Order: sequence, then C-alpha cells, then structure tokens
Amino acid sequence: MDQYTQSAILTSNPKKLIQMLYERAVEMIGMSISEIEDSEARNSFLVRAEEIILYLNSILNMEKGGEISKNLRALYDFIYRQLVDGNINSDVKKLKLSRDLIQELLDTWKKASMRTEVQPTSKSGFSVSA
Repeated sequence: MDQYTQSAILTSNPKKLIQMLYERAVEMIGMSISEIEDSEARNSFLVRAEEIILYLNSILNMEKGGEISKNLRALYDFIYRQLVDGNINSDVKKLKLSRDLIQELLDTWKKASMRTEVQPTSKSGFSVSA
C-alpha cells in the first residue's frame, strides 16, 4: 500500500472507507479478469478482493442493522463463494457477476451516503442512521 492510500484510509470517515473498500474490490476483480490466464496474478488480485468482502461481512452490525444486515451478510457470503470458485476454476462469468454485484453495492452506498450519516460503533462496526 502506498503512502497516499494509507493516508487516505487513516483520515477518511466511515462512509468514505466503505466506499473505498467497494471501489478497491471492484478494481481487484477487474484486474483478476484481465489476468485470468496467469494463475499467480489472478490469485493475488482475488485474495485481496476476498479479504475485503470478508472484512465488510465482519463489520456488519447484526443487532442494529436488522434485515439490511441480514441481506448484506447473505450477499457477501454469495460474492465470496463466487470469488473463490471463480479463482479456482478460472471462471470469468462468476468473477464478472461478483464485480457487478459489488459495483451495485457501491452505487447504492454512494446514493445512501448522500442522505445519511454513518457513525462508528463501539464494536468496530458501523451504524447507519438517517
């Protein structure tokens, strides 16, 4: 991670951090698709995307998030499985599906971020309030 990226992460608010994670996952999956024939490069990019999805899943606040958190957890689990399977089998279709789903989440997040405040919770998760 370069110094600029590290600085941006350390100084960003929670809304921006989630956006950055979605953007990075989309980028990593895109790079893995372009390197589909190079198993080492593909794996390197996809492991990063998988780690982002696992992290996003781990910070869901299931108590406060209700049905939204439950649905996001199911979606993150699905995306993660698609990434792993896409990596193992060099399956571009599964990788593109994962990228497209994350892009949809990113677009939705950007729209929602304009209308809401996101505040850190005490358990290193995020709580969204209108």
